[in-house]
Amino acid sequence: MATPSALQQTPLQLCDRYSIQQTLGIRLGRRTLLGYDHSQKQQIVIKYLCFDDPIQPVDIKRFHQEILVLKRLNHGSIPAYLDSFEIHEHGYNGLMLVQAYVPGQSFYSLINSHRSFTEHEVREIAHQVLQILDYLHQQQPVVIHRDIKPSSLVLSPVPGNPLGKVYLVDFGLVQSAGATQTVADEPIMISGTPGYRPSEQLGDRAVPATDLYSLGATLIHIATGQHPSSLPQRGVRILFSQELGHMSRPIKAWLRWLTQPKQHKRPQSAQSALHGLEQADQIFAPSNRLFLSSVTHRWQRALVESMAPTDTQLKIFEYSQTLEVVFPPLGWKNRRFGLALLQTVGALISLVMVGQGLLLLWPHLLLWQRLMAAVVSVGWLGWMGWWSLRGLGRMGNALFQQISIQLLPDIILLGKRFPHRPVTYQVNAYKRDIVDIDMQPGSSTITFWLRRNRTDVGRLDYALWGPSLGVKQSEMRWVNDILQLWLRQSVSRRGAV
Repeated sequence: MATPSALQQTPLQLCDRYSIQQTLGIRLGRRTLLGYDHSQKQQIVIKYLCFDDPIQPVDIKRFHQEILVLKRLNHGSIPAYLDSFEIHEHGYNGLMLVQAYVPGQSFYSLINSHRSFTEHEVREIAHQVLQILDYLHQQQPVVIHRDIKPSSLVLSPVPGNPLGKVYLVDFGLVQSAGATQTVADEPIMISGTPGYRPSEQLGDRAVPATDLYSLGATLIHIATGQHPSSLPQRGVRILFSQELGHMSRPIKAWLRWLTQPKQHKRPQSAQSALHGLEQADQIFAPSNRLFLSSVTHRWQRALVESMAPTDTQLKIFEYSQTLEVVFPPLGWKNRRFGLALLQTVGALISLVMVGQGLLLLWPHLLLWQRLMAAVVSVGWLGWMGWWSLRGLGRMGNALFQQISIQLLPDIILLGKRFPHRPVTYQVNAYKRDIVDIDMQPGSSTITFWLRRNRTDVGRLDYALWGPSLGVKQSEMRWVNDILQLWLRQSVSRRGAV
């Protein structure tokens, strides 16, 4: 095994192409080396996994996973993959990953050198990292970093840019949705770094919102200069407002949104978090509470529409202190309309065939046979008539039924709407009577948990299932983001309905 001093002093040449200049970092099983590529005449970074150290099979698996993911990434703020190979020479015994070198300092080093950051700089850092995360989370399959922290963000100087350019590095814990998951006999690995990982990561159940929590905790560390674990906590929630007294209320509220302990209460995508950051001064300003002031209706509508996924058919309306989200009818091209049409046509054909058969056979039947045929026919005709009417009703639902969610300052109304008919409400509840509005990771279902429901049905749980409404998972995430923004806003007594 090569010692750190040997790595620094011996200008060995590997694979007739690379030479090692110095050690940048060292921990059990891993070395980060600064090298030089004589073929391309450029500096490089080499990540070295040492087989001579007491590493586990999962470490080798994760190293290969990092290589596979980096091979397919192409983003200007992620150091490019250049090469990878196994080595057993010159005292090296293990795997090596070669990446482009990024000049600069990690935010961990900058914090330790007591550099402070203004609110404008924190916003700019957040903006740059969210653009990187949006790229990763848009990959197919989705790529989740799982270890965002100050040491995994590098700030590189850029001429003409006072802050510089932020790079995301260290993909050692990266998770790709297409990768083989942990098998039953394999122990669950706790990934991430304490202080920056949310609760779902303790069970190795990372989702895109997991990276958003880690980013929020990292930004809190950058802004306060204090490790998140050293800050006050209420339960598992980080309390940081006092330490950020020099920053505005909107940015603090936005950071609280990112670091919500419950995954479904955070923004569900980097794009939603980015829109929230860009509109933070309007969303979270104390004088412009969302959904409380009629003066702000226009920008409210513009905000939620800017967060919408592309090509969505959902509509947003605003009127009289109300924001309404409308799910359009399924339409005649939907599978449910086709099944309802088959049901209706099949029932009508059955009615015609039974009627014709009865007319043909009637003159040839005896009296008792006629009585029996009449009873059976009436029952069958009644059943088929009801079945055809039900099919017609389902066709009507597919063609005309809309789902409406109306958000008043202190009340939510959710119901089914037909043209020229009053809305049939399934949910009519005060905000104070809502236990939770929940959308689980990877789900297309939004569930409402209520203490009280002021409808005739009175159900205390109600679910909106995306596939039955003909909308995509991304659209359901958008609706959930709107609901969570509405739910977290406090209501003054004058604004209550």
